[in-house]
Amino acid sequence: MAKKGRTKAFPAVKKSREGAFTKWAENNGFKDACSAASAVMKNTSKYSEKVVKMANYANNFGCKK
Repeated sequence: MAKKGRTKAFPAVKKSREGAFTKWAENNGFKDACSAASAVMKNTSKYSEKVVKMANYANNFGCKK
């Protein structure tokens, strides 16, 4: 019988990078990280690859309601 659920390790954030996207969002005029993540993912060509990756992570693991 096949296993259900996650088979790989959870993608962790380095301690030195914790809060980086939230700080970026606040410095760029967003009210919180989730609204910033939504805005970034709607227009990925406007933002750097690093910011898009942080926004994607925020959407996938922190901004679910």
